[in-house]
Amino acid sequence: MHLSDKPQHNPNATHQTVGEEAIIINLVSGAYYSLNDTGTKFWELLDGQRTIADCARLIAAEYEVEAGVVEADLLELATDFKQEGLIVL
Repeated sequence: MHLSDKPQHNPNATHQTVGEEAIIINLVSGAYYSLNDTGTKFWELLDGQRTIADCARLIAAEYEVEAGVVEADLLELATDFKQEGLIVL
């Protein structure tokens, strides 16, 4: 994964947001995942139009942290999402 990638939800994944947490289900494997509020915000931003760097800037501004720290975390999370079949590029 790269900061310039523009991931989007895989059609084989569905999600439900409850409060500030999201539950994502891979409809193929049946596996489900729970995201904290930051992970949920990232998930909601994955529309295939924004880069991972764009998402990092938005989240960093909202939480008032350095974008560089957020970028590293989002790259790791996006890699996990891709490996689990939850996003596509």
